[in-house]
Amino acid sequence: MTEFGVADSKTLAQELWDRFRREIPAYADIDEADTVPSITAALMRLDSAVRARRDLTDEEIEQFHEYGAIRARLGVPLEAVLRGWQIMIAEIIERVGHNQIWVDRPGSTLMTVLVALLRVSDAATVALSAGHRDTAAQIQRRRDGLRDDLMRGILSGRFGLDELRSQAQYLGLRLDQRYSAFRAIGSEPEHTEWRIRQQPACRPPQGLTALLDGDVVGFFSGSIGPDVDDEYLGIGPRVELDELFRSIRIAGRVAETARLFGRSGRHTLIELSMRAAVVGDVEVGAALAERYLEAICDADASPILDTVDCYLSAGMNASETANRMFLHHNTVRYRLARFEELNGVSLKDPEIAFQVWWALRYRELGWSRPKT
Repeated sequence: MTEFGVADSKTLAQELWDRFRREIPAYADIDEADTVPSITAALMRLDSAVRARRDLTDEEIEQFHEYGAIRARLGVPLEAVLRGWQIMIAEIIERVGHNQIWVDRPGSTLMTVLVALLRVSDAATVALSAGHRDTAAQIQRRRDGLRDDLMRGILSGRFGLDELRSQAQYLGLRLDQRYSAFRAIGSEPEHTEWRIRQQPACRPPQGLTALLDGDVVGFFSGSIGPDVDDEYLGIGPRVELDELFRSIRIAGRVAETARLFGRSGRHTLIELSMRAAVVGDVEVGAALAERYLEAICDADASPILDTVDCYLSAGMNASETANRMFLHHNTVRYRLARFEELNGVSLKDPEIAFQVWWALRYRELGWSRPKT
């Protein structure tokens, strides 16, 4: 490598490696034996191509492809790899410029060498970048497969504690944390999954996010967790790792309840509580709807039932109901009295009021009475 002002490629490779360790944090924990040989080989290939003033051969392109692949397998990000490559080429150019062999030669000769070096370096950069991306994609696909397998195992409860902890640890999750599960239902699950995964709380070591059967599922250990805008997001209780299947089941129930009631955003079981019960027990809802709603004739049904519904949500305060519905107080009182008359009940009875609320939520879902 005399044109580069270097007597030994191994010496230069070692010097470059020392600079990588000092200047690029991603290399701080990488073993010298895993990288110096490939740096040495890269320098020799560059020297060979520049000396002959030729392009890289297909074999050399493949070797630079492997240069990038090695670093992907070591976990070095592509930007760090490219920074290291910039350091290498800059070091070579500086040494070429200070090499005494060019003192008695025309400047055009030196320029020819530098042009050849940059041309070969560009080709090598393309190859090593492709090698890194291809390998990183393969690694990510394997991790995605393990991630999805872990999520499916949690959902089914088929993992024993040892296997669950082993897979979680491999994916970089902390075993000493308690986790809350989540499930998101939306029209663009791929986008939702990508957006949630960008949140630190929802990726290792704090959590995990996966796309399974069209829904986004996962869990997180922090206090913030995922957030969404137009999707229906259910959050499960905080549990130990081996109880995540229960938290995910509850999160799914909450998300489905939110979807059926058209309540987008983030919800817990406490927030939707009785609505989740309405969704989960169709028979009770159907029976209560038959008992309290079918007595209202079609012509009067909507105004009366809407007024009763508003009355219950207003704390059974007729004046507040009138204000909310922009009605005269007497109109409200008439509709409430008509409902009570047709059903033979009093809405002042807390148990009756609760049963009527349940029937109205069943009506809100638009469900018909199940067949017996």
